[in-house]
Amino acid sequence: MTRLTSSHDLQTTSAPAVTRSSYSYLFPDLADGPEAGRFHGTDDAGTLQRLKDFENACHLPYPDTSKPGLTIDLPAAYTYFCQFLNHDISAPVGSVAANLASLPPVGIIGSADPIGLNKDWRADVATILSHIANEQARPMMLGSLYGDGPSDPESAALYDGAAFRLGLTSVTADQTFNDNKTPADLIVHASGAPDIPREDGQPLIADRRNDGNLILSQLHLAFMLFHNKAVKALSAKGVAADQIFDQARALVTLHYHWLILNDVLPAILSQTVLAKPLSEWQPRRIPSGSVPMEFTTAAFRFGHSMVGRAYDYNANFGRGSPTAPQGATLGQLFAFTSKRKMGDEAGPHRQLPDHWVIDWDRMTGTAQGDVSGRAERIDLDFAPEMLNVAGNANMLEQGSILFRNLLRGFHRRMPFGQKLAETCGVPLLPRDALRAAMPQRNSPGEGFANPTAAAEALGLLDETPAWLYLLCEAQVLENGRRVGPTASQIIADTIVSLLHSDPASLLRQAVPWHPRKSLLRDAASQPIVSLRALLLCATSQA
Repeated sequence: MTRLTSSHDLQTTSAPAVTRSSYSYLFPDLADGPEAGRFHGTDDAGTLQRLKDFENACHLPYPDTSKPGLTIDLPAAYTYFCQFLNHDISAPVGSVAANLASLPPVGIIGSADPIGLNKDWRADVATILSHIANEQARPMMLGSLYGDGPSDPESAALYDGAAFRLGLTSVTADQTFNDNKTPADLIVHASGAPDIPREDGQPLIADRRNDGNLILSQLHLAFMLFHNKAVKALSAKGVAADQIFDQARALVTLHYHWLILNDVLPAILSQTVLAKPLSEWQPRRIPSGSVPMEFTTAAFRFGHSMVGRAYDYNANFGRGSPTAPQGATLGQLFAFTSKRKMGDEAGPHRQLPDHWVIDWDRMTGTAQGDVSGRAERIDLDFAPEMLNVAGNANMLEQGSILFRNLLRGFHRRMPFGQKLAETCGVPLLPRDALRAAMPQRNSPGEGFANPTAAAEALGLLDETPAWLYLLCEAQVLENGRRVGPTASQIIADTIVSLLHSDPASLLRQAVPWHPRKSLLRDAASQPIVSLRALLLCATSQA
């Protein structure tokens, strides 16, 4: 098998310094029309009120007593990889009410929600594109992992030479399991396991959004460890010290791109769209290096629906555990972050306790008869914590994930889903199919009896917000197992366009690259050709 044996075998990811990139629209004519995303017979304020009323009808009682969501034969790790990928593509900064030129570069990215989501009006397309920029200067080139590298003052603290600086998991006196005290002799410790470094309540990583939940944080750590293995392998090959970082980053980036094109997206996108490999996809014309609003605001937001209520997380929380066989709950996974002090908000800042280290073997497998390590179906049935306590957002001020996604679509002038599908050449979902796709449960508050009644009365079955429509399309046309054809086209257009736009990407290599050319191998010394193989390689002790 061909492997890299010298620095001449690997193109580095160096490129002219760019501080920010831009957003665009795949279908600017749809977005620029006054009716884009505005319900017939209403103004902007009236549309916003309808969205609020629909969200109120979708509220869940908390704690939830409903049955677990239906799962698909896709490991849960793919859900969080897509979140990692989304952060690596898009980090919006700015506001239509502010002068973008007056905002200094963010450096370390820290916020998942830009300001301005509480407005009851929206700007035109030209104003949006000139006032909102993308802090990811080179989208999809692992800026969320590397920042600007060890030579840049903003991100130098992330590094120890060419390798990432690592933290160490902690051992607390009583090993509190959130509200469940567990006898010490029943706890399985990952003694000496690494963690992302944390300091004064902040994760020391390039994109702090990646510490928004524990699985995402552990996935970010896995990529740090994978980079460090690349550094070690290149050093052992005798690569000059001043070239090791760039070559390690280049190698990790090629693995990352290859998995996106050949493992992750083929497992998620509609097979009706993937008639040929993604590397051969001919994307619609998109301004070079820009991220379409249709992608980041609607098409690539399916992952919120795939989040499970609990996971087969490790030996302490999952199959075979004497104390928590139901797994790690989503509420716990949101609690074990730097901001929330590892589940003990009254306590001191600390590293991750060592009984909360993820077992990627569980999270990337699909054990026979067990569904707790799998993703949930893509539909409108959200895990209750996603609607009530998800992430670092202030729910009282910003609303639920559902409402924030609807607001993004409103503020960024997303056309209704029916318009997007029609433009993409996809047959429209019948009204009855949209009605059947709405959540089938009673609403706890006043107003509407259930979300279906709300959608009917508010006009959402005739003019469906793009994000909701694309989730319905996945549910109706793909049985929730894949993203529907409209979203799949938009995702493929965006991903392939971004890869073609950067000279250091997988699709711009002078010689086609495959993982069999890599210095890094899985435990069986085979090429790393799946997300599972990469995560297990990264976190192995070898």
